[in-house]
Amino acid sequence: MTTSIVQSSGENKGGGRERAGVFALAGAIVTIVVLYLVLNQGSSGDSARGLLPYQALAGTLPESDREQFRAIRDQLLSAETQRVRTKRWPDVESLAFPGAGYTWTRFERGMVTDYLGLPKDPAQPAWLLEIQEPEPGVPPDPAPNDEEHHRLSDGTTLHTYVWTHRLGGQLQAGFVPQPQNTGWIELFTKVPSPVYAIRR
Repeated sequence: MTTSIVQSSGENKGGGRERAGVFALAGAIVTIVVLYLVLNQGSSGDSARGLLPYQALAGTLPESDREQFRAIRDQLLSAETQRVRTKRWPDVESLAFPGAGYTWTRFERGMVTDYLGLPKDPAQPAWLLEIQEPEPGVPPDPAPNDEEHHRLSDGTTLHTYVWTHRLGGQLQAGFVPQPQNTGWIELFTKVPSPVYAIRR
């Protein structure tokens, strides 16, 4: 059996040049990413710049949908208050979710709670309020309070999302594991910060 030496430690003459090339390439990539983020955060005329394909600004919706969005966000605050007091998420009946023509249902899986509103009129959109609590033992999230991050009075940081689905009459009641993969649109008042975005 013969052994051949491909490269010994004493024969590495071009390693410094190769290392410098790797660092130069890494620096170029970091510079391009920083420029991309700076240019996308700028105030251009495109208000949706910086959104992912499954995201939209609530201000672009019809007035009735904007009202629904605001009412759901308001009910989130009520749900958070009850969660702190009782240590569990409230039943649908104890919240005043909007839309007389909707059937609201709560679903839970792991650390995620969904409040799903399905329309009685199949031409109306469906709505989803998704609340994600931190996994046990995970360090506190450093993200500042914003549309996606809410800090309860007990210190728990939640990730909260409001979704809509245009084909509400075609959906079945049930937990929605990955809304962005099944035609749901995540709504925001303003473009979220890409630095603190968390997806499950």
